[in-house]
Amino acid sequence: MSVKALRDSARGAVKAAAVTATAVVAASVLTAGTAAAADKELTFEGEFPIIGIQTVKVVVHVDIPANVTLGGPLDVPFTLDVNGGDAAADGLRLVGATKISGEIRSAARITVSNGLSVPLAVRLPIPDTPVPAQGPLTFQAKGGLKFTVPRGVPTGETKVNVEPKATSHIVTDSDLGEFDLNLVLAPPTQDTLLGTTQIVG
Repeated sequence: MSVKALRDSARGAVKAAAVTATAVVAASVLTAGTAAAADKELTFEGEFPIIGIQTVKVVVHVDIPANVTLGGPLDVPFTLDVNGGDAAADGLRLVGATKISGEIRSAARITVSNGLSVPLAVRLPIPDTPVPAQGPLTFQAKGGLKFTVPRGVPTGETKVNVEPKATSHIVTDSDLGEFDLNLVLAPPTQDTLLGTTQIVG
């Protein structure tokens, strides 16, 4: 290889290294403090009118910020994909319901670095959802958890878990009217951790 070829090769390597380094630095800056998305599949059980105890499958989509500052806001948006199953839809079709709406009342448990924890209420509206002519009852509910981190809270890793109980208030357009569906995690040994965030001073 000639001297000129060696020089050209060296220049190319330096340029490539510079581009790579710039990309790494940019990625570090852009991802610092950004949210960590998580999808958590959970199953619950509850007693429905007419059809009795049924399984409800839920996929929780959540974005937890990588870090929050003492005295600053913690904003955790939630989206739930709910599958009530074929039996729930059959029961609604049996009583002539053509749509449902309502609200899911749940909670997220926040556990700080010293082990202390507190449940915080999460309410997610159920939009008007048609009852399908056949197949399972499915819908999506969206909401979130917002609060200010108190300055007395210890810094460090903070965990966000789903509480093992929830209530769905269901409104139908049939003679069944409205009812509350009390749900419990089944089996209760499921991992309910949605993710973690770092509290910094």
